[in-house]
Amino acid sequence: MKFYHGTSLESWGKIQKEGVLWGIRNAPSRCTYLASAREEAKQDEVMLEVDYDPTEGCWCNNWFSEEWQHREYEPIPLSKISEVMINGRKTNKKNR
Repeated sequence: MKFYHGTSLESWGKIQKEGVLWGIRNAPSRCTYLASAREEAKQDEVMLEVDYDPTEGCWCNNWFSEEWQHREYEPIPLSKISEVMINGRKTNKKNR
């Protein structure tokens, strides 16, 4: 399944450094918000496309097929993420 996550250039650098997409460090509960449609994701400097199956692994996620957005409580590896846009320009760069 394809989901989308908008973030800042600064946060995208931190995500790449840590090696996973997994919310903000030091928050009470680390989670990542994923949108079902690109138009619904937070519009920021970087738009990520996430190839992810929310029905695998942890069942603590709040994904429902009818929802436009869900919270993911598991870290998502960079191999599942593609840069879609940076500052409004398409990149389609696949991470490894």
